[in-house]
Formats: sequence, structure tokens, C-alpha cells
Amino acid sequence: MTTPVPISDHLPKLATPGERLGWIFNDRNLYLRKFMEPVPQPPAAPEYLFAKLARAQHNLTKKMLQVAGGGVGLAVLISCCGGSAAASSSSGGGAVGFLAFLAFAAGIGGAVWLGLQPGRIKAEIANAQQQLQYQYQQAYAAWDQRRQHHEYQQRQAVDAMNEWGAATPSHSTRRVDIIGGTTYGWEAVLTVFGGSLLATRGPMVLVDFTGEALCGELLTLASMTERTVQQFRLPSEMSRFDLVAGLGANEFVDCLVESMFGDATGSTRAERSQDTMLLREVCAVLEPSISVGRLLAALRVLTDRPVQAALTPDEVDRLLDLQPDEARRQMHQQLRRIEAFLHPLEEMGTESAAPGEADLTCLIAEGNRRNAQAELLKDLLVQWLARRVRQESGPMGSLVLIGADEVNHRAIENLSTLCERRGIRLVLFYAHLREHTLQTIGGGEVALMRLGNHTEAGQAADFIGKGHKFVLSQLTRTLGGNETHTIADTHGESETHGGSSGWSRSHTSGHGGGSSTYSSSGGTNWSQTRNWSQTESNARGKNWSDAQAAQRVYEYTVEPRVLQDLPEYAMVLVKSEGRGAVVQAVEVNPDIVTLPRVSMQPIDLLPLPDRAEAVHPATRQPSQVTASQPQPLAAHDTGAQDADTALNGWGNAMPQQPQYQQQQQPYQGPWGGQQ
Repeated sequence: MTTPVPISDHLPKLATPGERLGWIFNDRNLYLRKFMEPVPQPPAAPEYLFAKLARAQHNLTKKMLQVAGGGVGLAVLISCCGGSAAASSSSGGGAVGFLAFLAFAAGIGGAVWLGLQPGRIKAEIANAQQQLQYQYQQAYAAWDQRRQHHEYQQRQAVDAMNEWGAATPSHSTRRVDIIGGTTYGWEAVLTVFGGSLLATRGPMVLVDFTGEALCGELLTLASMTERTVQQFRLPSEMSRFDLVAGLGANEFVDCLVESMFGDATGSTRAERSQDTMLLREVCAVLEPSISVGRLLAALRVLTDRPVQAALTPDEVDRLLDLQPDEARRQMHQQLRRIEAFLHPLEEMGTESAAPGEADLTCLIAEGNRRNAQAELLKDLLVQWLARRVRQESGPMGSLVLIGADEVNHRAIENLSTLCERRGIRLVLFYAHLREHTLQTIGGGEVALMRLGNHTEAGQAADFIGKGHKFVLSQLTRTLGGNETHTIADTHGESETHGGSSGWSRSHTSGHGGGSSTYSSSGGTNWSQTRNWSQTESNARGKNWSDAQAAQRVYEYTVEPRVLQDLPEYAMVLVKSEGRGAVVQAVEVNPDIVTLPRVSMQPIDLLPLPDRAEAVHPATRQPSQVTASQPQPLAAHDTGAQDADTALNGWGNAMPQQPQYQQQQQPYQGPWGGQQ
């Protein structure tokens, strides 16, 4: 665990040139690349050895019996056949016995040799495997050495990278709106951003309408870096600070009237015109020495109060001559109303006409911000700031308004225009994102801090924007088929049978003798016809379809719940980049400057390695996402695959605020870790 650095040691580091709203976490582990060479695989023994072993073991017992039996049989045969030769010759018996022994020994030896053959082959296989294992160990050791060297080089390269890069406003904008957050978060932003503005742009004017004096740490930083500082607490120190010093009569009256009426909707132009005309008549008498105290004395004279010491007798007479007694009585209520507005400012500038020049000028509004005095003082301060910017009476590099919620949006727009034209950095802090704030923001870059109210968080998410992607909305699958089988069998038969038979007989007799004639005839005909036919037809069909429909949907780039759960020192910066915009997750804790690998300047994000090569695959840095980018006039088709990679998982969850003193564990960034 690292030891916290005392605040007095690291504050001066924040006064390094270069504007910084905070720091963006750059996850350097995403740049680690895998060692792509494949791991050597253990080789197997040659196949021919296993085939040889299989052949040796195949029917081993049978082969051994056959060889042994053949030797024994041959020995018996030699013994039997050579018996007669052995009987006739004494020397022949020894030779026959020797041959029989050789046959017997050959059979037994062959059987033993066959039995030992598998063991010999196994030993050969084991020897080959041992040699191959040795070669594998050598290859693996060389591979592991190359892997360790690669990982060492990768770690060296990653360790040389900065882990925190400065988050800076764009050069093209002069205004930064900071919305939401807590007083501690604002104090951290003032220390970090204010210190960089002092070192980069020079003199700063800071106005704090919150009444909390949030600039205390910034004042300490300025003093430690040997910059001149002056601080005014209003209204308790109003005698040292004159907001209307150096104004002519007309400017003085216009300033007071605008401050009294402000942005009130109930006032009419007639009332404003009447007050303006009356005050100009009074100031014409008081010239050339015009102040709030002398104006109040004149108003008391007009309401028949005792003679005021701030006025000369001649001025009193001239004031009474402005209007007859009856007219003054009719204007009594108007005069008392103006006096009531100006009464709290009676001591303004009695000790000093205007503040001097300093590197850091802090104007802190005290007390209740909702009473009439505070509102009048606030409007006078805003007008004083506009005059100082317009007149360029002294050098001003930056202007900071804390608690700008209650400032009239027209005054904010006027200040923004003046600062833009004169190259002054304008920084506005808004506690809430309400209707009048929505009318104001957007003139520059916007930084969002914690927004507890869900309605404000939703409006902020709408302001950041939405991204589109394609999702599967409908899936249709159709499977069908048809089969037709037809058999026609026709069988016909006809038979005709017919015949004819006839006979005739004639007999003739006479005196001269007799005659007789007899004839017979017969006939038969027969016919038979048979026909047969068979027809067979077979038809088979199959149809299949599988269709899906993708629907384009829009989702928040940053979900409202994320903005509600932001850590106290976290900020979402909507930054212009070219013609598009990016959303960055920014940390504003001043203690970050004490950590290693912190850059006080922006760092260029290197391209991430391919997902197949990366140790921690990711498509982008988790701390930054593109919110919008310019599209060509001729839009091209975008498929669902392209849309799936856009805004992948951004803003799904927020971890707890990091403990900056415990940096032994790699910090995963305020938007989740590696992706």
C-alpha cells in the first residue's frame, strides 16, 4: 500500500501548463499481445514400430507352438528314420542323435526367439520415445524462452506507456459547462482545472454564488506557486469593492434598473421606464460624483427625510426642485421601493473604488442566495463581469462562475459572446439541469457530473445523444411440401358369338314316278376382343424458407442510471472532435497527480491489437466512445453486423470510486474494465 502524499507536496504539480479538466484512464493492459507461435506438441513414436509390434504379438502362442512342435517332430522323425542306419553301423547312431538334437534345439530356440521378439520391439519403441521426448523438451524449452522474451518485451513496452492522460477541452471552443456534481466534486474540478488555467491562460476571475467558498484549495495552490491573490466576500466586504465604480450617469442607472428588475416576469416596460427616467434625473443632480450611497441620500431627501450628510445644500435644493411636493407624494411608493432595493448596497465602495489587479481574483457571495439582496448583488456582479470583459481594463485569461443556475440566461449568453470574441475561457458550474439551464447549455463543451434527480439524468442522457444499432425483431421459418401419386388402370374386354343354321326339304311325287330333294346348311361365327392399359404418374415437391428481419433501434449512448450513479470525482465529458463528438470518462481527483504513469498532457491512443492477437480482446478503450460522427450525403447501407459493434456495452455499470492510494491492483476505469 502506497503512502499518501501530503497535500502541500502535490498541489504545485497541478499548475503545469496545459488545460486539464481531469484525467482519462488508459488501460495499457489492452495493448498486450499474445505470443502467437504455437506450443510444440510431444511427438509420437514411428508407426512402423507399433505395426511391427502388432505383427509380432499376433498369434504369438500359436506360432511358438508351431515352431516348437516342428522342431520336436523333426527330431523324432530323424530319430525314427535313422534307427535302421544306427543298427547297421555303430558310428551312424551318433550322427543321427546329433541331428535329432539339432532339430529339437532349433524348434525350442525358434519358439524362444518368437517369445522374446515383442519385448525387444517394446524396448526399441521405448528408446525411440525417450529420444523423441528429449527432443520435445529441447524444443519446448526453446519455445518457452522465446515466449518469456516476448512477454518481457510486451511488459516493458506496456510499462513505458502512460496510464493517465489529461482530458482537455477542444481548442475550437471557449466555453465549458459543468452540470451536476457535489461541492466536493466541484472543489476538485476547481483545483485541477483552475490550476491548469492559471498556468496556461494567466489571470483568472472566479465568482462563487454558492456561499460555500469552494475556491479555498485553488487559493492555496496559487499562493504556493507565487501568484498574487485577492479575495472578496460579499456583502460583508462590500466596502472594499465597488461594482459600479467608473460608470457614467446613464450606465449607472441602466445597471441599477437591470439589476432591480432582473428577469422578473411581473414587471412592465412602463415601470422600468419610469424608474429609469426618475433615476437619471436624480443622477444628473449628483454628477460627477455618483455612488450608491449618494443616490440613497437623494432618495431620502425626495421622501422628506432629514438632510443627508452625503449631499451638499445646493444638491438638496436642486433635488427638491425636480418635482413639486404633490408629485413627490405621489411618487413616494416608487421612491421607497427603489430605496429598499439599494439600501443593502449603501456601504459599497466606501473604502476602495475598485479591486486591483491580481493573478487570481475570487468574489464569494455569502449568506442566503434567495433573498432580494443576494439576487441584486448577483445581477450587479454579472454586469460588472460583462463590463470588465468588454472594456478589457485588465488582462483576463479565464472567467469562472460557480452556481450559475440563478443567473439570467440572457446575461450568460452575453458573457459567452464577449468571452468568445476576446479569447477568454468561460467556465460555468450548474448544480441542476433544469429548464432555464437547458436554455443556456450547449454553447460550448459540456461536462456532466453526478445528477441525482432521475428527470435531470434523463435530460442529460438526451443531450448526450443516442446511437443506433440493428436488433433481430422478427424470425419467420416456413417448411412445406407436397406429393402427388396417381395410378390409372384400364381393363376392357368384349366377346361376340354368333351363328346361323338352316335347312330345306322338298318332295315331289307323280304318276310317272316320284322325286325327293333335301338340303341343309349351317354356319357359326365368333369374335373376342380384349384391351388393357395402366397409367401411373408420380409428382413430389418441397418448399422451405427461413427469413429474419432486423429493426433499427436507438439507445442512449450513456444511460440515465449511469449519470445518477457517477462517483463523486467522476465526470462525463461531451467533447467536440472534428465535426463529430466523443464521450469521455474523466477522473477529477487531484490525488491522481501523485500516481505513476500520469501525463499532464493529452496522450494519443494507439490502435488496439487485433482481437485474435490481444491478451484482453477489446474494440476500443472503455473510457471513450464516439457519440456522433459526420455522415456522407450519399448514405450507404449498414448491416446488422456493422451495427452490433457500435457502442458495445458502454455505460452498463459503474464501479465504486477508486482508492487512489492503493494502486497495486490495476485500475479498471470508471466505466467498467477491459472489454
